[in-house]
Amino acid sequence: MSINYSEQDILRYCQQVVLKAMNHVRATMRGSKRLSLKDTIENPNIAKSQDNLTKAVDKEAEDLIIAALIKKFKKITGITSFTVFSEELGIQTFPEGTDEKDADLVIFIDPIDGTEFIESMQGGWSLMAIYDRKANEAITAVAGDIFLNRLYWASKNNYAEALDFTTHSWFKLDGGPNPKTTLEGARINFLTTKAERFLSVAQQTRLMNAIKENDARINLSWGSNLIVQVAAGYADAAVEFTKGFATYDILPGFLIGKKAGLTILDLKGNPIDSTLDLDEVFAAYRTDPKKPERTKFVAARSEKLARTILELLDV
Repeated sequence: MSINYSEQDILRYCQQVVLKAMNHVRATMRGSKRLSLKDTIENPNIAKSQDNLTKAVDKEAEDLIIAALIKKFKKITGITSFTVFSEELGIQTFPEGTDEKDADLVIFIDPIDGTEFIESMQGGWSLMAIYDRKANEAITAVAGDIFLNRLYWASKNNYAEALDFTTHSWFKLDGGPNPKTTLEGARINFLTTKAERFLSVAQQTRLMNAIKENDARINLSWGSNLIVQVAAGYADAAVEFTKGFATYDILPGFLIGKKAGLTILDLKGNPIDSTLDLDEVFAAYRTDPKKPERTKFVAARSEKLARTILELLDV
């Protein structure tokens, strides 16, 4: 049985918190404070290079998000405690001293997904997903495109939506008006920011040849962005088969994708939804924080296209 809370309040507060984080990151990376971010932040949970200024802005954004969540969730009747799971903080329950298993909600956050793009101000996302521990399901997801200034969201009892603050336009996420059912002319999202991932994609010769023969295109994306772009109709499919994504990176995309009507499959062809084994996810992280549980997938608006891509993968 789930707790008695207002889903709309949770969604509204999560939107506000993610927008606050987005605004902070944009202002920080464009402002005079950018130079001071080269300073080292002493935190054993952060393993990034000491010279990477996103190490500092990641932590700042995370602190801002957690402080805002504590303040906002106090206003929601029915929520007495929650657990945060993020790449930077790890696993922590609030209020301090609360037993993790007594927490009503688990909040997965990635303050800045795509940090290698943030420093050059080329991109980056702020991600959040709310998981109801008792109902054992994701109930809210918010994904903010930091520099394009777009906000995407979905909740359990509503469809997926987006708001573009630059063009002041709202739109429903449904994969676009004419989703592709074949590879012909399709745009496929891959994560190829690191050499080993680029090589793994290049080595998928059957899929690469099919993409070439059908005049399809390869897009560069990362994290939940891979799936959210498909939900918005900016891409036709998303594929991750090399390493997989940690839960805090991909859970927002899974819920937004599901509510947008996407087909999301694991590499065995089984449907993926937003249900988790929390004990398993937490145990993997605690065993080795550098090796959290990861998920590989293929996603598309058309099940036919998703399965076509899956059949062409050599995994």
